[in-house]
Amino acid sequence: MAIPLRPRPGLDAQQRRFAVLFLGMPLARKLIGLQAGLYLGGSKLRALPIPQPDEALAKALDDVTAARTRLEEWREEADSLLASVFLDRTAAAARSRIIASGRGLRLRVEAASLLDNLGHTVRTRFPYPVASRWREAEAQTSAGPSQGAYAAVLDTTEILLCYTAQLALALAWSSGIELESATAIKDKLSAGRGGPGFGEWAFVLQEVSTSRKLRALPPGHPLHDLRSLLDNKETAQARQRLSDRRNDQAHLRRIDPVDLPRATSEALADLTCLLEAARFLADWPLLHLTTVRWDSLTRTAALEYRELAGDHPVVPTRTMTVPRNDLEAGSLYMRDSDHELHLLRPFLVGRDCPTCRLWSTFHVDRAPKDKVILKSLEHGHVVEDASPVLRASLEHVQLL
Repeated sequence: MAIPLRPRPGLDAQQRRFAVLFLGMPLARKLIGLQAGLYLGGSKLRALPIPQPDEALAKALDDVTAARTRLEEWREEADSLLASVFLDRTAAAARSRIIASGRGLRLRVEAASLLDNLGHTVRTRFPYPVASRWREAEAQTSAGPSQGAYAAVLDTTEILLCYTAQLALALAWSSGIELESATAIKDKLSAGRGGPGFGEWAFVLQEVSTSRKLRALPPGHPLHDLRSLLDNKETAQARQRLSDRRNDQAHLRRIDPVDLPRATSEALADLTCLLEAARFLADWPLLHLTTVRWDSLTRTAALEYRELAGDHPVVPTRTMTVPRNDLEAGSLYMRDSDHELHLLRPFLVGRDCPTCRLWSTFHVDRAPKDKVILKSLEHGHVVEDASPVLRASLEHVQLL
């Protein structure tokens, strides 16, 4: 006998889909007490508590469901193409049509398969500052061990830590969370002892991974993903080994040419470990908002933006509409996996580099009394900014 299940009034599509998913799980059968050969009555179903997803889980399920639907469409397209192989008059005609019609399917599968390769994911999906540095390290190491390859691996590590630390600083400040590591950066900038570096970025991420202040944040907040970067023994040890190598390089303790192949291989393995732990960056594109138009009638903002994902800054301009009126044209934002936009100014600033003429991302490196010196994440070039606006914004977020 079939038991019809009807949703209660007021349940939206997400809640109904979640209920159906739960009822198909072994846990639901266990809670009902259902065993093979026993009769399932309506009273047992009515007494079964059905969990409901929170907003973050519902969005995650929607994304997976949309991906599954797309994959099913591709499979149906492949099945249809295979079923038509005998409809042509000749084998030659069938071959030509199958090759032409199946090209799109083959390219989709090849592109999807590449995402299993970490290097390809970093080079094409990670934010531009990290992806561009990784491209250099990948190219250098592919030609064999060398001083340039070894240095490129260490540079990529520093920029990975720098970028994620800047995200952590921006997200913590917008959440009203005070970090001791931010105070340490402020003290260093104010004292004129030089700019923050590898040690300061690691300090930020270490504090984020252990801070109890962050536990009160909502489960879907991106700071929880940043907490995971250095919160296990393997990634913490990899970071420490790379930090020691960076310090040796800075203090002229160079690698002997005999030891260079092993040192390069070990450093690359540690960097790969950190990049694997930072895969969440592929879901957090760096956006440069170029135009913001607020519509007071619809209470929405029409945005034009550049999504700086991958290893090149020349990307097409895209558009989207969001129900917010606090967005800034010209500023950098991080879009998290829930599609929320997080302002990164003034922790990260995007502008054309006066040295190489390329659009670049910058962070504050030094702060003399009459100006602010910014340093590029992509190539290390510096630019001086004497305008009071940048200095005021850095003071506002308590970096100065």
